Amino acid sequence: MNFEAVVFNPDDKKCLNDFLRLPKCIYSSEELMQNKSDERSLLCGTHILSKYFKVIPILVYRGKTSVSRAVVTIYPDDADAYIGLFESEEDSAAAKLLFDTAVHVAKENSASEIIGPVDCSFWVKYRLKTNYFGAPYTGEPYNKNYYLKLWEENGFKEYQKYFSNHYIAVENDNGCEKYEERLAGAIRAGYEIKSPSPESFDKTLSEVYSLLIDLYSSFPAYKKITESEFCETFGYLKSILDYSMVKMAYYNKKAVGFFISVPNFGNSVYGKLYPWKIFKIISEKKKPRSYVMLYMGVDREHCGLGKALAESVRTELKKRRVPSVGALIRSGNINKDYMAQLIDFEYEYVLLKKTLI
Repeated sequence: MNFEAVVFNPDDKKCLNDFLRLPKCIYSSEELMQNKSDERSLLCGTHILSKYFKVIPILVYRGKTSVSRAVVTIYPDDADAYIGLFESEEDSAAAKLLFDTAVHVAKENSASEIIGPVDCSFWVKYRLKTNYFGAPYTGEPYNKNYYLKLWEENGFKEYQKYFSNHYIAVENDNGCEKYEERLAGAIRAGYEIKSPSPESFDKTLSEVYSLLIDLYSSFPAYKKITESEFCETFGYLKSILDYSMVKMAYYNKKAVGFFISVPNFGNSVYGKLYPWKIFKIISEKKKPRSYVMLYMGVDREHCGLGKALAESVRTELKKRRVPSVGALIRSGNINKDYMAQLIDFEYEYVLLKKTLI
C-alpha cells in the first residue's frame, strides 16, 4: 500500500481531526497521555505560547487512514527547527516519509538542524522515552517502545540524555546522615524551608518562575517566556498538588529554592475529565500510592541547599511509606544522585538531533 504525506493547514478540519485522533488508535486507554485541547490550540495558533513560533503539521496517510504524524516548529532567529507531537504506527516506510517531509519543511525554513521530540515548546513537552514501558507516571513524556528505532532509522542521533529515578518506599532505617545534617545545617544557617498553601499558590508560582527562568536557561530547546505566561501554563498544578510535598526555601525572606512534587495520578489528569476520572483523581489525592517529584531548583548562590530540600521531601515520604519518582533529570546534573540509596531502577529518555547541512 502506498503512503501519502500531507502538509496541511489547521483550517482543514478533516486533517486536523485525523491528526488529533491518531494517538487513540496507537495507545491503550492505560497508556494514553494526550491532552487533545492543548494539541488543538498549538495547531490552531491559539495556545498561550503560540506567538513565539510557527507550526507546520504533517500527516502520513495509508489510503484514507492516518498512520503517522508530527509538527515542525520554527522559531524566528533560531537556526534549529523542532519536531514534535510525533505519533506513528510501527511502520518504517510511513515513518520515513514523515521524517523526509519534516526535513524538507525544515530546510525550506533555512534550518541547519532538526531537534526532537519537542512538542512546539520546551514548556509543553519534550524528550523520548527509551525503557520501562507501561503504566506511565504523571508528567512523563510517554511513547511506544518502537519509537526510538523509527527516529534512529531516519538519521536522528542522541543529543541529550535524561533519567528519572524510581525510589522505593522510605523506611525509618534508610536515611542518609549527610542529607540529614545538610537540612539541619541549613536551618541553623538561617534558611526557612516550608510548604506553601492553596492560598499562597499564586505567589509561590511567581517565586518559582523567578528562579526557574534563569536556572533552566541552559537547557536544550529552552525559550524564555513571561511570568504571566508561565503562571497560566502551570496554573493547573494548584488543583492537583499535595502541598505538604512542595517545599520552598527562603533566605532573608527571599525564595532561593523549590522542590515540587505531585501525587502520581498516572494518566487520569489527561484528556476529558469524565466523572469516573474525577473520582479517581480525588481518591488518589487523598491517599496517594506514589509521588512524582517534577521540578527542583536552587539559586546558584546557595550551593548545597538542594540536599537540604531533598531531605525535607524524604522526611515527608517517610511518613507516607510509598514509592516515588524523581522525574526527568538531565545527565550530569547532581540531582541525579540525591537519595541514591533509595533508587531501585532508572527510566531513561533522550532528545535527538539530525544535522541538515
